[in-house]
Amino acid sequence: MTRLSTDRLRRDWQAKSGGAKSGVPDRPLVTTLDMEGRCLIAAVSGGAAAEGLSPGMTLADARAIFPTLDARSGDPAADAALLRQLAMWGTRYSPWVAMEGRDGLFLDITGCAHLFGGEGALLDDLTARLRKAGFAMRAGLADTPGAAWALARYGGSHSGDSGMIAPPGGVRAALAGLPPAALRLGPATAGGLVRLGLTRIDAVAALPRASLAARFGFELSRRLDQAYGAVPEPISPLGPVAPYRARLAFAEPISLIDDIAHGLRCLLDELCARLEQDSHGCRRLDLSAHRVDGMVQTVSVGAAHAVRNAARLARLFDERLGEFDPGFGIEIMILSAPTVEPLTPVQGDEMFGVPSTSTLGKAQEEAALAPLMDRLGNRLGFSQVVRLVPFESHAPERVARHAPALDAKGTGESCAWPETPLRPLRLFQRPERIEALGPSYDRCDKDGPPGCFVWRRIEYRVCDAIGPERIAPEWWRGGASKRSRDYWRVEDEKGRQFWIYRNGLPPQNLSGPKRRPDWFLHGLFA
Repeated sequence: MTRLSTDRLRRDWQAKSGGAKSGVPDRPLVTTLDMEGRCLIAAVSGGAAAEGLSPGMTLADARAIFPTLDARSGDPAADAALLRQLAMWGTRYSPWVAMEGRDGLFLDITGCAHLFGGEGALLDDLTARLRKAGFAMRAGLADTPGAAWALARYGGSHSGDSGMIAPPGGVRAALAGLPPAALRLGPATAGGLVRLGLTRIDAVAALPRASLAARFGFELSRRLDQAYGAVPEPISPLGPVAPYRARLAFAEPISLIDDIAHGLRCLLDELCARLEQDSHGCRRLDLSAHRVDGMVQTVSVGAAHAVRNAARLARLFDERLGEFDPGFGIEIMILSAPTVEPLTPVQGDEMFGVPSTSTLGKAQEEAALAPLMDRLGNRLGFSQVVRLVPFESHAPERVARHAPALDAKGTGESCAWPETPLRPLRLFQRPERIEALGPSYDRCDKDGPPGCFVWRRIEYRVCDAIGPERIAPEWWRGGASKRSRDYWRVEDEKGRQFWIYRNGLPPQNLSGPKRRPDWFLHGLFA
């Protein structure tokens, strides 16, 4: 996109005028940036270029040429956001799309051209759609990224002014007549070659590499090798390329939710068939909808365990399809599985159609819970769905820890659940202090449960108690300075059961300075 900044402004003006092109100013337009104390032109519109203006000129020189020039401050952040949006749109042609510089895109269409009728048809379709969307652009197609970049910016014409296609193995011939700047060289290196009379790439390539490196450094040799394919030049896509991907193009744009759901089911059938063939299951699915106006919307769902059941995966999308805004219509849907895992079949009891819990192993029990965790995870976020795993500790509040529900191993310090007496259904994260009183409403200092206690300003009279259960402090965690706990399970007059403890021994059992124990409520049984 040679005029990305000015095209962005014109598209914004057109959107504000309701899509009417008559409301878009046709006067010369430029965007400017302040660099080293000077106001320089960053991008020019077609009308400004026709008046002889070009990027790099100062704004004062440009106004001397065209006094009524419309100059707007550049917005690199907005340009970058638009370029990223176009890169997402480019995934309709290939999953491997990368941003190049401030106004370019790299598309690796290896294995994708046949979907559009060949390389020429793909290039024509791409350029036609971008121009219809209001972008001035050129494209190049070659065996290497460097050669494609050169053809797009300095090449001849193909299918109008779209760009140029270098036939397979014809990179050298296609680049022969282009200027050295087409090799992505710095201004100093490109200008130095021109001053020496080397105005064509084939003339530069014919010289000895040693002399070129001695005069211009290794950049020139590296760019030549990249353009010719002697040195690999990998491109980094926007995100990891999904190992499994299904694509569905519609003859006419669709906009109804039922049509979107039907297209999704077709994509799921195709994707799950490939997963089953490779004995894999997916943990995450991304559904992208490409609208006719160039916008791309993506909805993602996750699974608790690897799965390749199309019906079950379709249910995960039931509540998410309403998030799509079809606009003027959706023309392409792409379903990708970025996270996959090996999935081996599990034998179950199929006599009654549903496996029996008594005959299920651990893996089958987790698989039976997977649909529930799928629904909770997609509604609340999988990070919010946790399970309790055992942890080796004497303190009741430390015997269990939260771990992700999908993490079967739990934490690294997990162990088997200890065999302990009955514990309350609700255990407070922090024990709450209570005032324990004797039968005569005096302070409870005897070696036993209190006659009553006050919790949150409410008095509870104890009718029955079971205990004590003494829990010693953990000496390996600095417990020498802590005190033992004596726990009782007590019941009040209304049948409510509490789990209380005395922190420390009663004064009559202590030697030395007397210290009254503290009482706490740690949990509720009912």
